[in-house]
Amino acid sequence: MNVRLAVVDGGHSPSLPETRALLWAAVRPGDGVEHIYAQPCGPSVEAVLFVERPTLAEAERCCDTVLDRCAADGPRFSRHSSVPLPLFVELLGGQGEH
Repeated sequence: MNVRLAVVDGGHSPSLPETRALLWAAVRPGDGVEHIYAQPCGPSVEAVLFVERPTLAEAERCCDTVLDRCAADGPRFSRHSSVPLPLFVELLGGQGEH
């Protein structure tokens, strides 16, 4: 799942290492999150959560659960977009054709 994260309520925007650490701290063994990648995106952070789930809906629920857990002890993130990884890879692959 590709997610764009923005800190809501005007909170402090964490650094990339802090963002990755917050996300990993919110992941539980049964969530299916295998890898987290984050990069800056203007005032927000773009993160990719590699989630092993059979459907897009389940992967989105997993991401939302992880973000909800982050809010319990740290900044509250809002998910602005989600793109399933196969589509994300397909879109990236198509960029080289232009």
